[in-house]
Amino acid sequence: MVSSHMLVAFTFLALASFVLASDPSPVQDFCVAIDEPKDAVFVNGKFCKDPMLAKADDFFLRGLNVPGNTSNQVGSMVTPANVVQIPGLNTLGISLVRIDYAPYGLNAPHTHPRATEILQVVKGSLYVGFVTSNPENRLITKVLYEGDAFVFPVGLIHFQFNIGKYPAVAFAALSSQNPGVITIANA
Repeated sequence: MVSSHMLVAFTFLALASFVLASDPSPVQDFCVAIDEPKDAVFVNGKFCKDPMLAKADDFFLRGLNVPGNTSNQVGSMVTPANVVQIPGLNTLGISLVRIDYAPYGLNAPHTHPRATEILQVVKGSLYVGFVTSNPENRLITKVLYEGDAFVFPVGLIHFQFNIGKYPAVAFAALSSQNPGVITIANA
């Protein structure tokens, strides 16, 4: 009898410990990030502008059509469009980057600790890949051509290399307004 009560109690505790986790639903339409906390609300690590004071420029970025300067040691340049450049992205869970590659340029191995990335080649051809986590540490690679897309799972080390003799361009969407980046060579 005591053992059946114990079994019921342990079963209840096991079922009660089941938890689902996800980002909460937004409680406002948007939260334009501002640095000055005067008369603002603090949400997701940033202060929010009064929604009545929001303007189109809070959701706008000009210049992603301009090639980045690739005359550097690795031959690539990443131009971000995240919450720093577009304050209206705050709490929306998305950002964008433009990546320009010189001939044989490299976007060195790096990781985004807070975002999955999907990359689309707009011009040229890229050799891309990522490394799976321990214990396998498998290298998964693919050659991409104009119009091709490739996904880099959240937190995994990945890279892109321009295999062509001409410049290449890609755009990537990331599943965070602030995906973070850790360049492996700098770690």
